[in-house]
Amino acid sequence: MATSSSIRIDEESFAVLAANVDLNTVASGTFVATGLVLTLPSAGTYHLDATVRTVLGTMTTGEGAFITARLYDVTAKAVVPNSEVLAHQITVAAGTSATLLAWNRSAPIQVRYTIPGARTIRLEAARVTQTGITDSASVISDGNGRTTLRYERIA
Repeated sequence: MATSSSIRIDEESFAVLAANVDLNTVASGTFVATGLVLTLPSAGTYHLDATVRTVLGTMTTGEGAFITARLYDVTAKAVVPNSEVLAHQITVAAGTSATLLAWNRSAPIQVRYTIPGARTIRLEAARVTQTGITDSASVISDGNGRTTLRYERIA
């Protein structure tokens, strides 16, 4: 029997991104729901963490772009405080010929979150293109690296 001081870990406390999410199909700066969602079952304090794997690519002579990710409280209709992370950035100086560049990267999100009742939390991401054109911008998950979301109730 669990006591109020024990840590509760539910079967639904861990999720893996089921399908890659293309961020290049929406306007720069637009946050996209990735489909990675967890429900925090009751009031309390939770440790939320995510690993966000991204790919960002360009074939141009001058590029500046990044991918940012965050946790969003769907129930409260608000960004989870301090959950924003710069997941990926690419800057290419202007040159005389186009060069294909693409990078994979993973970034962590780790926050404490206290809620008054059950909440639904989702992972969101956005591509921001400052200069040039991005040829690819995605949140991905496969055998080479997963995008995940997890919670652990701590109080």
